[in-house]
Amino acid sequence: MSEIVILYILCRYDATIYKISKIMDEMFFAFLKSSLGTVNPAIKRLQKLGCIELEDKMSQGGMSSKLCSITPVGRNHLKNLLLSFDFTNPSHILNNARIAIFCSDVLSDNEKEEFTKNIQNHLILFKGRTLEALKNPYNNLSEAQKNIAAQRADEAQRILDLL
Repeated sequence: MSEIVILYILCRYDATIYKISKIMDEMFFAFLKSSLGTVNPAIKRLQKLGCIELEDKMSQGGMSSKLCSITPVGRNHLKNLLLSFDFTNPSHILNNARIAIFCSDVLSDNEKEEFTKNIQNHLILFKGRTLEALKNPYNNLSEAQKNIAAQRADEAQRILDLL
């Protein structure tokens, strides 16, 4: 998910690694917390893929820093990541769906349609599995467990309603 967020930020502005981390905290504060331990490896992966370019630059304080910018390959990679996003981890599906939707304004109308169908399918499956688990008498869930699972199904429906 960090690669999607980094590429999305770089679609909007060129930034140093530090600035990317700060923008992640400001723009995506409701979804994730950045760390240099996450940002730096993602930057290196994206650079190896040709998605971003790094330029050595001197800061106003005289410190050397690297200015990151997105390449055309990076713009296409971001679109491909969004269009082919696979929600394999059910514990992260709701948050990842929110982040992907938040970043989807880089897609064309046709791409958004495909993207929306993909998200809808995953959320519908997640909601269905959650509701099935609630009905399964062998799960022997406590009231607190049932309430938490029901809230997750409701959250999935609220995201679906946004689409």
